[in-house]
Amino acid sequence: MHSRLVIATFSSFFLLALSGCVISGIAYHDQQEETLRQRILLPQMHPAKKVTSARPVTPEPVPDRPICLEEAIAVALKNNHSLLQAQQDKGIALDEKEIARSLFLPAVTAGYAYAWSNRQQAMINPQQPGLVMYAGERDFQKAEVKIMMTLWDFGRSLGAYNQASLRREIAELLYKRRRQRVVMDVVNAYFNLLRAQREKVIAEESLTQAREHLKTAVRFHKYGVVDLNDVLRARVQVADVKQMLIKAKNAIELCTSTLNSVLGVNVNLPTRVIDDTTIAPFELSLEDCLRLAVEHRPEFEVVHRAISVEQEGIRAAKGGHLPRVYVGANYDWDDDGYRKFASSRGGLHDSNISGEIGIQIDLFSGGRTTAEVRKAKKKLAKAKEQAKEVCDGISLQVKGAFLGIKEAKERIKVTKEARLQAKENLRLMNSKYRQNIVASTDVVDAETLLTRTEQNYYTALYDYIVAIARLENAIGTRIRHMKPAPPDQIHN
Repeated sequence: MHSRLVIATFSSFFLLALSGCVISGIAYHDQQEETLRQRILLPQMHPAKKVTSARPVTPEPVPDRPICLEEAIAVALKNNHSLLQAQQDKGIALDEKEIARSLFLPAVTAGYAYAWSNRQQAMINPQQPGLVMYAGERDFQKAEVKIMMTLWDFGRSLGAYNQASLRREIAELLYKRRRQRVVMDVVNAYFNLLRAQREKVIAEESLTQAREHLKTAVRFHKYGVVDLNDVLRARVQVADVKQMLIKAKNAIELCTSTLNSVLGVNVNLPTRVIDDTTIAPFELSLEDCLRLAVEHRPEFEVVHRAISVEQEGIRAAKGGHLPRVYVGANYDWDDDGYRKFASSRGGLHDSNISGEIGIQIDLFSGGRTTAEVRKAKKKLAKAKEQAKEVCDGISLQVKGAFLGIKEAKERIKVTKEARLQAKENLRLMNSKYRQNIVASTDVVDAETLLTRTEQNYYTALYDYIVAIARLENAIGTRIRHMKPAPPDQIHN
């Protein structure tokens, strides 16, 4: 008994290790906790708990210098969390395809057991009560290996496999689309930071002008040229501009953190960007943009494959009404001395091999299969309507981005001229104020007007650049340096 128990113990651990149930733990909890803590704390803060790890700490991917837009996009494509999640979705879809492929392969199972009883099994002949025949040992071992395989199930397994294959293709397309959206998010965050920095520059220039005007008003009031009201009005203007500067500095901090979040790095890093206001030429028509969207937007392929997925789902659901043909084999062994397998020649054996081939069908399942078919058909109809909605949404996005570019171009032209006029107007007002021709309020109004026109100009400039990126996102490809298509191609 003891030898059998030892063998049973080792055999059980062997099967557990073979199946992957007995694995060594990975000591990564402390390091993972430390990594997450560092993402929350400021870069200069030292964590309260230091963890010694053999794995080196990965340096932050943002260089310690101002970065351009292309560098920011490159960092985001390596570190953006949503993009990394989409990459994992690709791997999950591939694994699901492998799971579906296993339906076509045989399933092999193995089992081992050690049985023990405090009493030995026996049989008694009623005609001879005193005669006891033992039917089994008190302890024994048994093992079996079983192979089962479905030969044909009339489309159920094939439909499931085709669905998994299509979902893998959809995951690839969605990953491609996620990359495009990440680029758009980087562009938005990048130029929001540039807007905030420009607001700070404008506020500093306005503060300098307001202080110069205050000095002039104080000097004029000292000599009795102007009233005290001019001095008070100039001081109020300085205070207003200081508030604008405070808000601009706070906006820079927040926009920097937002950009870091999109890049996938610590939000508290002092990331700096290059103010690139290069205006890319744009010559495409709306027809060109819509044609490019049809060619490059991954959603067109996504909705097409989504419809195919639901069509395969109908095939798999209908297979539930049909039988399943299967084949199987089994190997049994035990060391019970009272139970043996007899061969055709009369010999006794501890093991036996058996096989079977059969057909199985669900005669009644409570209406489940019929309901699954109806459900699959409704999901197909839903997928077709979603495809129409996606196409309408793409067209709307392209048109909205196209009109945004057109609007921004016109605003740049208007605000550029207004900016020059506002500068000249402020120069004239300052000159007239020194000659005591105009009041202090006229100078303050001129300063406010210049500040507003500066803001409008740079807002239009950044809006144009972002609108180009938004159109590229709506189309699904880069459009800079593209030329309009020939008329016959547009017609086609």
